[in-house]
Amino acid sequence: MATSTTSATSGTGGVLSSLGVGSGIDINSLVTQLVTAETQPDTARVARESSQVATQLTAVGQLKGALATFQSALSSINSQSDFQVKSATSADDKIFTVSANSAAAAGKYQIEISRLATAQQLRSTPIAGDGTATIGTGSLALTLGTKSFIVNVDDTHASLNAIRDAINNATDNPGISATIVHSGETSQLVLSSSVTGAVNTISVATSGGNGGLGSLVYDASHLTNYTQLQGAQDASIKIAGVTVTSAKNAVTTAIDGVTLNLLATTAADTPVSLTVANDTNTVINRIQTFVSSYNTLQGVIAKLGNYDSASQVAGPLLGDAVLTGISTQLRRTLSSPVPSVNSKINTLASLGITTNKDGTLTLDASKLNSALSSGFNTVSAVFGASDGVAAVLSKFVDGQLASGSSIDARNKTLATRQKQVVQQQAAVSARQQKIKDRYTAQFTAMDKALATMQQTSSYLTQQFTNLAKMLNGS
Repeated sequence: MATSTTSATSGTGGVLSSLGVGSGIDINSLVTQLVTAETQPDTARVARESSQVATQLTAVGQLKGALATFQSALSSINSQSDFQVKSATSADDKIFTVSANSAAAAGKYQIEISRLATAQQLRSTPIAGDGTATIGTGSLALTLGTKSFIVNVDDTHASLNAIRDAINNATDNPGISATIVHSGETSQLVLSSSVTGAVNTISVATSGGNGGLGSLVYDASHLTNYTQLQGAQDASIKIAGVTVTSAKNAVTTAIDGVTLNLLATTAADTPVSLTVANDTNTVINRIQTFVSSYNTLQGVIAKLGNYDSASQVAGPLLGDAVLTGISTQLRRTLSSPVPSVNSKINTLASLGITTNKDGTLTLDASKLNSALSSGFNTVSAVFGASDGVAAVLSKFVDGQLASGSSIDARNKTLATRQKQVVQQQAAVSARQQKIKDRYTAQFTAMDKALATMQQTSSYLTQQFTNLAKMLNGS
């Protein structure tokens, strides 16, 4: 009897490769269609839920990011100290420049500068040669103000050039630089201080060696060894008629919160004005940033929670309690008066910040500027008092971004659902495989039976043909 040589003994792949031998039917395609039809509802449900969870996770992430950006804008106006930014101007920035911090008080001052702070500079008496000849050995002790360092001079480093290099390379040098000026057949050592102020004078002492370093000594008993090119002196200024001295030209302690950078002296009886005022421009810019950032946040909230009737597309968080709660609290805070501010100017609207129909804010810069001019501290309280708009919003947003918040809880819930969807996907896949295996086994058995029947039929047909030939021959 003739039999098929195709077998189905190598697992699912082997079975599928032999399907249709007896029946001629594309059983592989048929099995796939049957599996799809039987599991399609579950597959569609899991895919739909997976997409929904992923979309909502993304939406919550967008909301959290927008809140974080908004919080950054709030951080510059959520306390009254944030409004204590000052501007300081000099009537002549060739005489002095000025800066101020929040500790400065608004006011106008007359500044007279009779003397600038200077650093000492000394030039030694001429020494024969080009700086390479040996001068002497021993130790040089150089002092600048109250700080000293030692330069050791041995036989191999006894020239003026070597002494210069040793001074400049000393790691504990407090600020004395050395140079050499060459003139004809002589050289002179120049010592310059990098530190201004009367107390920061230079002195040079020597000890040990062969005594040749004596020409470099400079102290009260050896003034003739050097010529003083510039003395160490303090700056002297008058502020509102009060004389102030400073070892530096950057004067930080004369007026609280103000730094004066002295550049030149003033002519006699010709003071220069210094004005310190509230920095209105910086405050307005910060408030504009707040408005812009809130509008961006409101745009995100609208996108996530609104329904577009034209496209019939709903936001991924439409009707979501977390989104609704955040939106409601934001709007309530923006429109409420500040209880601690006893003034007609106690709301954002009274400052020129109004809410549009779509929930965004509009800033009337001229009205805000007018409010700042007439009541700077009142404006700062509306935003930065403990119950001020920015302070309350900042605390609320902080809470929404913190662990354990409603947003955090929603994220955890969605993460749990995502895990469940993954498990459901695995279960559907496992069920599909079982169904596939069952149908494959059934159709394989049917195909084998048909193949056997076809083989038997062919055998019988052949036998009957042979029998007929035998009968006809007889």
